[in-house]
Amino acid sequence: MAEEKKEQQQEQQVIVGSMPYRVSMAEVDAYGVMYYSRFFEIFERGRTELFRALGFEYKHIFQQKQILMPVVEAACRYMAPVVYDDLITVETAITNIGSRGIRFDYRVLRDDVVLAVGFTQHIFIDPQGRPVNFGKEIIEELKKKGIITEVQNLESQALAPQEEKGEPLSDKLKKLVVERIKNEEKPN
Repeated sequence: MAEEKKEQQQEQQVIVGSMPYRVSMAEVDAYGVMYYSRFFEIFERGRTELFRALGFEYKHIFQQKQILMPVVEAACRYMAPVVYDDLITVETAITNIGSRGIRFDYRVLRDDVVLAVGFTQHIFIDPQGRPVNFGKEIIEELKKKGIITEVQNLESQALAPQEEKGEPLSDKLKKLVVERIKNEEKPN
């Protein structure tokens, strides 16, 4: 029963961006196993790269728009060890966007073996710590790109990936990321 629940949770994972990552000696403990807190650093790299692929630069958001995205909740479930020199893949998904926050889900894999899953929940604030509606700007940009058609509310939606009428949001995001990567690979 518990195995079925784990499999169902993993099947619900929406994969929209992926990043290869090689584990360095500095990231492992005396036994050669990656230290547990390093997963959150890898998650940060994954969401930064996903945002970049979607056309949102953290640097631009922070420096020019004066909007911060602190993590208000985070979790990671470790399923198998990651060791020194492993070549892993970090899969990152935006599973919910609201006007005042965003949620990212992650999977860490070696080959096809899931090593860890996790999530981070963020809110949008100004430098004084007041909530701002930056999610609306992200949503408008994704609408312009044809990725989404309606707003999703963080408070009222389940934490599972969201689907709209027709093509699921996750599929639209995945297509955008793949298209952007292909365009970057084309010779000038």
